[in-house]
Amino acid sequence: MEEIMLFPLSSVVLPEGKMKLRIFEPRYQRMVAQCSKTGSGFGLCLFDSKSNKNANELSEFGTLVKIVDFETLSDGLLGITVVGMRRFAIRKVRVEYDGLRIATVQWFPDWPSQELLERERFLGEQLQEVYRQFPQIGELHSLCFFDDASWVCQRWLELLPLSKGQFDVLVGQRDCHAALAFLQRTIESHLDT
Repeated sequence: MEEIMLFPLSSVVLPEGKMKLRIFEPRYQRMVAQCSKTGSGFGLCLFDSKSNKNANELSEFGTLVKIVDFETLSDGLLGITVVGMRRFAIRKVRVEYDGLRIATVQWFPDWPSQELLERERFLGEQLQEVYRQFPQIGELHSLCFFDDASWVCQRWLELLPLSKGQFDVLVGQRDCHAALAFLQRTIESHLDT
């Protein structure tokens, strides 16, 4: 087990995913400075957006992310781009003097890569369509693997508004099979309307 700094959000990034973040709270500025200095990453996890963000109502799972780019945003705030490296389970959380959470985590292996079956290919096709309609999301990924079930599932789970419970059940699995079944039902029902 290892300790990492946590950045709870209402959305997440999973391994191989990318996300742009605005950093304005002093505790997260400190986190980014420390990560930059040491070359370490930090953990992104989901918080229950219906509850108090400062309560410890965090997802059981998260992703270690690495900072890959910095920018000064138009409002003068610090912007960073992160890439998801590996999944973890949160075992214990402590809070530092400024509110920054530090978690003891257990690492989980990546989902194994597997090709989408014929009946599942629409998930990759629909994801491509989302990336066409929202190029700012698609442009984050220099390489896309629309035929890889694990990659496609993780990108969909980053985009969909999942509850903390749904996220934990799906992301905590050893492979993408449960996520595939969930996404097939969810996307098919959306296409039927």
